[in-house]
Amino acid sequence: MSAEEVYSLQLLHGCCGTYELNGYTGFSRFTPGQLAYYGERSDTDFLRSHCWAGIYLECVTDEPEISFTYRLYLEKGFYVMNSGIDLWENGVFAAHWSVDPAETGDVTVTYRRKRREPSVIRLVFPNGCVLLPLEFRLGDARPTAKRERTILFYGDSITQSAYIPNPSLSWYHPVADHLGAEYLNRGIGSMIFDDASLPEESDCRPDWIFIEYGANDLGKTPDNDTALASADAWMKKLCRLYPDAEKYILLPDFFPEEGESEAILRRRDPYCEGLTAIGNPLGVNVLSGRPLIPALPSMYCADLVHFNEAGSAVFAGNLLYAVRN
Repeated sequence: MSAEEVYSLQLLHGCCGTYELNGYTGFSRFTPGQLAYYGERSDTDFLRSHCWAGIYLECVTDEPEISFTYRLYLEKGFYVMNSGIDLWENGVFAAHWSVDPAETGDVTVTYRRKRREPSVIRLVFPNGCVLLPLEFRLGDARPTAKRERTILFYGDSITQSAYIPNPSLSWYHPVADHLGAEYLNRGIGSMIFDDASLPEESDCRPDWIFIEYGANDLGKTPDNDTALASADAWMKKLCRLYPDAEKYILLPDFFPEEGESEAILRRRDPYCEGLTAIGNPLGVNVLSGRPLIPALPSMYCADLVHFNEAGSAVFAGNLLYAVRN
């Protein structure tokens, strides 16, 4: 079963289209215009935008043994060293395969199902590297039902979750599952508010939008006035594109102070106040990030910036509580 056939069978989730790369068909979470925008910025942004963060395949199959064959795209480098592939069978985490950046040929991962009866298989692709799909051997696979509601996730590396080896444990997965929604993860590592990164026309009809920019804005702009002007333009464009969606800004105040410079700490609180002042008149819900995850090193990777699996789970649970209450 080719990549084109998999897409045509509607087995993919978190995917809004395809792109062609080196003669192969990749799965996209961005519009063609967005892919072009990120590709022009840098090779690293090309990799970040062409990776499959949040995309997964889900099907019902009675095939005893299933497999997936791919190649790594390495022409512009390799983004994250600890990327991997997860597999769930009937809602149970069943297998994981690490992606080896030294592997330049075809790679096949194989899984033998645990049940004789048909199983629901979910194959979750890496958050931090670009795969070129060659073949899916899924037997007589049938798609699972698509959910009626949709979430858009916008943000930086926290949303892309590139540094979590098990992609299915990234925080946006349980948020979407518990809200009963399909989703598109449009997180890009190191990204800031930039209205040019949004589509020019509405490309979907989301019910919710979660926005997690801000941390990089503090480090990549000369002052808060500059950063907030960009955030204001981005937010107004987003509201024009998706006027009916319930929107949430997650303020960048959740990082442990040990991981931040004094210059950023001085700017952070006034910047968060400015984001709140932008969001409120637009009808955007503003959530402080601090109640969503404790400032404990055990919740983060060694850099004290990116969530580990435990921090991702805590963040998701607290975010769901905040949204529902």
